[in-house]
Amino acid sequence: MQEFRVKIGKMTCVNCSNAIERACKKIEGVEEASVSYVNSSGIFLIQNDEKRKEILEKIKKLGFEILEDEQSLEEYKIKKHIELRKNLLLSIVLSIVVMYFEMFDQSFFSQNMQMFLSFFGIFYCGRDFFFHAFLGFKNKNLDMNTLIVLGTLSAFIYSCLEYFKVFNEGYLYFSGAMMIVSFVLLGKYLENKIKLKAENYQKTLEKIDTKKARILLENGEVKEISSAFVKAGDIILVKEGESIVVDGVVLSGSAEVNMSFLNGEFFPVLKKENDEVQAGGVVLNGVLKIKATKKAMDSTLEQIKNLVFYAGNIKTPLATLTDKISKYFVASIIVLALFVFLFWFFKANLNTAFLRACAVLLISCPCALGLATPIALAIASSNAARNFILLKNPAALERLSEIKLVYFDKTGTLTKEELDVIKHNLNGDGFKKLCEIETLSSHPIAKSLSKNINLELKGEVNIISGEGIIYKEDDDIYFIGSRYFLDSNGIDTKECDQFFNQFKNLGSIKVYFAKNFRCLGGVLLDSSLKEGAKELIIGLKKQGIKSVILSGDNQESVEKIAKELDISDFYSQLKPEEKLQIIQNSKKALFVGDGLNDAAGLSLASVSMSFSKANELARKTGDFILIKENLANILYCFFLSKKTKKIIKLNLFWAFIYNVLCIPIAAGFVPFITLSPHYAALAMCFSSITVVLNSLRLKNI
Repeated sequence: MQEFRVKIGKMTCVNCSNAIERACKKIEGVEEASVSYVNSSGIFLIQNDEKRKEILEKIKKLGFEILEDEQSLEEYKIKKHIELRKNLLLSIVLSIVVMYFEMFDQSFFSQNMQMFLSFFGIFYCGRDFFFHAFLGFKNKNLDMNTLIVLGTLSAFIYSCLEYFKVFNEGYLYFSGAMMIVSFVLLGKYLENKIKLKAENYQKTLEKIDTKKARILLENGEVKEISSAFVKAGDIILVKEGESIVVDGVVLSGSAEVNMSFLNGEFFPVLKKENDEVQAGGVVLNGVLKIKATKKAMDSTLEQIKNLVFYAGNIKTPLATLTDKISKYFVASIIVLALFVFLFWFFKANLNTAFLRACAVLLISCPCALGLATPIALAIASSNAARNFILLKNPAALERLSEIKLVYFDKTGTLTKEELDVIKHNLNGDGFKKLCEIETLSSHPIAKSLSKNINLELKGEVNIISGEGIIYKEDDDIYFIGSRYFLDSNGIDTKECDQFFNQFKNLGSIKVYFAKNFRCLGGVLLDSSLKEGAKELIIGLKKQGIKSVILSGDNQESVEKIAKELDISDFYSQLKPEEKLQIIQNSKKALFVGDGLNDAAGLSLASVSMSFSKANELARKTGDFILIKENLANILYCFFLSKKTKKIIKLNLFWAFIYNVLCIPIAAGFVPFITLSPHYAALAMCFSSITVVLNSLRLKNI
């Protein structure tokens, strides 16, 4: 299976994206499809490259346009926005002229002008509606355009039949038909303008120039290369006015760096030796020599770009539900409009029946329903990125608001990744060998012991997650791990236990070291809490959320941290499968972890969080990635989740209540209130605008 991305033009509403999605899912060999109106993009999971051509042909057949890249998409959006504005202005002028003839001139010439001008205005200014409605009908897809076209054509054809004396009701609705087009175009123009504004953050990211990098070679020469080829360990030079192309650490120099793309702050940040920097920052003054800590394509900037792209394409439970409703909504409204027409035809007259049915068609557009969830999630994802939180799965943002239990890994999650060595009873060669073997593991304890050691061991290693390391070299076999690990391998640890008991108040993390089934001694380490850990636990308690520690470390170490954080429930000396079982048996639980042995738990939890510095598998598995180590950002995730869900529910409530209240009014079933077709069209358009405006409240929370 492979992923295929494409940028799509000419989508006028959420129902367009749903139509493409449904059509492409029917193609054999397409496992999954997700198309976003908000992002003008689609993501498809396909079996082979041949399916790409079929998908592109299907999209074109539906009447949409394939765009080559982000630049062409941007140019296309600007072009369509200008075209929409021109059509809107022309249709307004024509509507005013037609209305003038209808109100102040009843002559034969006036009727001719009304028919001619409205014909031009409807079929020229509103041509996109007819084009998409025709293709949708041809491909058995009914959407917003279907309702608009049926309503507009009903008004125009009815007026033409009156003009040619087929009917003798005495009413012409050429101005009404023309005003329907004008009001719909007005709504689409305002909605489009607001949507473009909401996409400003993504545009800002795409405009950051990180295409070229200057690499400092070993011989002192400077070479310019594509940033795509920058790898971890490379030394890059960044001068005044240039963008940093990769995440790294400042080796020398100092400069003010504009990080507004990431933190939204107007004031620049002073970066100096040993400070971390992120790709996308712009050096305002000075020169920095930076050592890359990862590939340019793995930088924070690229992760944000990628996740902002995905944000609008992932379907949440609420979005999936509304898509299913929208699928059958249009057909139901057409049947309802027919019923309303027949009802009023027999109860009143043809004129009343026509007006009521036309109003029902025009007021019932499902766009507001379709926009309710995706645009809110897209804005929330951009907001999270500004606050150093990468939202990989927007559906998790919806679920997080329901979480009442949080499981924390301890080492590297609640405590700092680097531990301090307090005491050890190994001789010089023994301690050196222990540290060398620990370079083979990515566990936080191993990293603390093996820092600043660059050595490639040639022996055979077996890392047992959550327990320890077995290393074989020549005829020797080494064991590193907990007392339980050494005991399970038949190694006596009593002598080492006596050493640890002398200093039990100084440190809580014990590492035992054995060679050829004989314990050589051990190392005592201690950890300190990460920034924001205490504030996080207090904040969760205030929200009625319970915190539990799940750790493979010894009882003393876990209990010490639990007391510092005032956490009553904790588990120690857990094997990975035991940790996994606890998470698996818990419904609606959040798991926060960072290690390789946490990856399975992160994938099984209802919601999961990891860190940008975490193990690669943990990063790929987590729903949320915290760029900064400050744990208080988890509280912001909860706040954003609840705020987003509240706004989505308000959007959905408005979309549903709007139709519940307005359809009976449009149908004429509410006494003393009538609604003409063109006012129904105006009300329909502003329902979508209301949803977009409400979602924009998430932008600056």
